[in-house]
Amino acid sequence: MLASMQQRKSASIAKGNEAAVPEVPPALPDSRAGFWLDAHYDPVANLKAFSTCLHTSDLYGDGDWRLAVAGLDKKLKVWKGTQMASEHTLVDIPSAATSFYADDQTPRIQALAVAVGPNVFIYRNLRPYFKFTLPPETVSEVEKSVWRQLHAGSLSSAQARQALHKLSTGTTPVTSCTTELQDLDEAGQEADLDTLSKQYKGEPPVQQTVITCMTTVKKAYDEEDAVSCLVLGTESGQVMVLSPTANVATHHWQLRQHVPAFLCASGLLDVEHRVAIATRHGKVVLMKNGAVTSTIHLEALPLGIARSHKGFLVGCTNSTVQCFNLKGKRTFCVNLPSPILAMHGLETAQQKIAKCLVVSLANGDLRVYNEQHLVSVIKLKSPVNAMTFGKFGREENTLISITRTGGLDVKILPRTAKLDGGRSATGTPPEQDIPLDIPKRTAVYIQQTEREKANAVDMHTTFQQELVKLRLATAKAYMKVMTDGQGATSTSTASSASLILNAKVSGLGPAFKLTLELCNHGSQPILGAALVLLYNKQMYSAQQDQRQLPALLPALQYQFDIRIRCLDPEAGVDVIKILMHSSKSPVPMLSALVKMPLSEFEEE
Repeated sequence: MLASMQQRKSASIAKGNEAAVPEVPPALPDSRAGFWLDAHYDPVANLKAFSTCLHTSDLYGDGDWRLAVAGLDKKLKVWKGTQMASEHTLVDIPSAATSFYADDQTPRIQALAVAVGPNVFIYRNLRPYFKFTLPPETVSEVEKSVWRQLHAGSLSSAQARQALHKLSTGTTPVTSCTTELQDLDEAGQEADLDTLSKQYKGEPPVQQTVITCMTTVKKAYDEEDAVSCLVLGTESGQVMVLSPTANVATHHWQLRQHVPAFLCASGLLDVEHRVAIATRHGKVVLMKNGAVTSTIHLEALPLGIARSHKGFLVGCTNSTVQCFNLKGKRTFCVNLPSPILAMHGLETAQQKIAKCLVVSLANGDLRVYNEQHLVSVIKLKSPVNAMTFGKFGREENTLISITRTGGLDVKILPRTAKLDGGRSATGTPPEQDIPLDIPKRTAVYIQQTEREKANAVDMHTTFQQELVKLRLATAKAYMKVMTDGQGATSTSTASSASLILNAKVSGLGPAFKLTLELCNHGSQPILGAALVLLYNKQMYSAQQDQRQLPALLPALQYQFDIRIRCLDPEAGVDVIKILMHSSKSPVPMLSALVKMPLSEFEEE
């Protein structure tokens, strides 16, 4: 259906894109302006969903791929072509949806999996087939004993409350019932305790976790229709792999103090597999065959994760896309002009090596990157909040997106589209064919060569020693600058806090803008902090000499702008000292020195 639609509309779409698509940056060829072909757009589809709840699959084994949308309205909607084929009610808001082959039977029919709360609902032929429920969490014996004694009457309400409060403040995890008990008002605690005691009838409370993310990994063969297994991430920091029939968990891994937010799996489960886990606290955990190989600390919170050619890509809240290899080393970083709303990997059947990335930005841009190379940019009327790429209908390469207004947009990637991103031609560079101008050998050169041959070991040893001394001196000087606050970048680890302050001055003068970027890399929030500026009052004037800071939460970056004015441009330049202090201690938490630039004279 989509193929015939593409043929009928190809001429009109090519003309329409010339007016609808804005001017592409000069770095892109003019032919890239019509990179996507518009196949279908329904502005009144009224869809609200995340990218993890958007998936295409061959639900009936007839080769006609359908779109499944698990929306925030607790509805599972299935689209066939341009029309909605069916609608199913869900028990709660879904967190993820995917499809997989559960067996080797023919015809090959994919099973649709929808994660809702602690359950995974499996659909075959769009009919409920099986439900997998996460096992309950382990409850400590101390907590069980307190609830039993409370129901039996051997403990009073005050004693039970005190015991559960002591337990919740420790390192032992507690159930949601105990957490709810700690939030009760003092006036109604007796009635609430009686209600909770009667509710559980003497049985210990049960803690049930929920599913936060889901993906698939192939089991034994790397084929398109090979049997796959579901990989689940839970709120309690667990990652588990289900059997192909999704009735039991075959692998179970526990992450310490990490809550999975996004999953990306590759390889074969029975041979060698890797799982990249983007957590809710701004970290990426890499696992190989069930063992944690490395942990990456991101500069900002993750928004999505996708596979690349030799690693994986992570989109962050600081408008960047970072690429890491399989060992956890960052290979490159792409800065985007606007915050990221959605991202998805792009891999075509004709160019399997080119694993690109489609990124939707808040300014309405839809960008395609091949590694750090920009391939295509188009401007949409409404920003895209969710997207998926894959087969749809009879088309191989289709981008399906949901706009901010709830519209459904379907675009087709042409088979002739080149995803190289304007890279240079392969092969040796042309400079390699130019012969080098080698000077003639002289008697001095020959004597020097013989001396180096005779003393090669001693010369190499001396060089290594001097190199180590230079590195040590450089590290000491850098550490002194960072800890003493003598530079525009300052780091502090005092008072159980880990802070980084970056200062930048903008403007030609006499009016300047001082931009301060502050980030708390610790595990606890910082309250009651303030910034103080110390400077020469005869040379500069600041809009605010002292600024009270909000609560500095971990892993979030805060930016503050302060207006500075040079009162006497003829006096030269001076420095401004920035101090950050807390009401709990007279010692500054960190300090930094900002050298002001030379100011221009103010025009009369």
